[in-house]
Amino acid sequence: MINQINADSKLVTLIARIEKTILSTGNNGSNYLILNLVDMSGRIEARLWNSTDKDSEELKNGEIVKIEAATNVYRQQLQLKVNSYEIIKEEDFAKHDIKEEMFSISAPINVDNNYEKLIDFIESIKNDIYRTLTLSIIKQYEVEFKTYPAAVSIHHNVIGGLFWHSYSLLMGAKAIKDVYKYAEIDWELVYCGAILHDIGKVIEMDGKNASEYTDEGRLLGHISIGNTFVSNKAIELGYKDSREVLKLQHVILSSHGKNEYGSPVEPNLIEGVIISSLDAMDARIYKINDELAKVEKGAWTGRILSEEGRSYLNHYDKKESN
Repeated sequence: MINQINADSKLVTLIARIEKTILSTGNNGSNYLILNLVDMSGRIEARLWNSTDKDSEELKNGEIVKIEAATNVYRQQLQLKVNSYEIIKEEDFAKHDIKEEMFSISAPINVDNNYEKLIDFIESIKNDIYRTLTLSIIKQYEVEFKTYPAAVSIHHNVIGGLFWHSYSLLMGAKAIKDVYKYAEIDWELVYCGAILHDIGKVIEMDGKNASEYTDEGRLLGHISIGNTFVSNKAIELGYKDSREVLKLQHVILSSHGKNEYGSPVEPNLIEGVIISSLDAMDARIYKINDELAKVEKGAWTGRILSEEGRSYLNHYDKKESN
């Protein structure tokens, strides 16, 4: 498994799924492939030097591949240098004693149990319009909401990541309610906005193992798709001219906080400030923690593009402190 590989492994045999293949050209003019590999234990980057057109045709996104590789550390991160590979087709899984579910990372929460808790919570919301809209949209896209990732690579890019991220925002909002009880905040708007802020990703993401975005996702983006969900559902339920619908649309449209971060509008409701702040925090914590897990204690991560190119020090081991 990927999490069993370390710098002392030297030569390894690994079966993994290719999440993404990137064709690049070295300083010497030769092509090489960067393979982002995944199994249920983690992710690792591998490189096939001096690759051919045949390699590019065979090593495609989604393929299960068995590789023989050497380990090396580049910029404090473990990498694999592919010496040889074999594509494993589904009909040969039994021969290799593997199953499809071995090659995906799942959210570290019980999605089914927490989904039931989420539905119970939505049903307890007093505002009829917030409750009915949110419940109807979530139930319409239940399968996708529970299984899709929240992004291809930036954050929560695991099976169930969309639910995990949305549920985390809801839990965060509930946790701070007492802290800000002095403020004039419609917490039910915050809760429903947190649940629905990324619902457009059920169209934007290309399946539960998404390594690419759909055409609709690329052309429209999940924020505008989610806004359309609310608009269409409001018309269907007879809420077209409701101020509650307008406010729910606004907190979805402003959920990235700033125009330059992808929000069509910036928050003009205090509830939008809360949702966009929680959204940014949850995504940042996930990404930074994911990068910290790739380096040893005492080492620095690589530069994280979503953190304006900053690196972070791995200074703490949660297991050691328990």
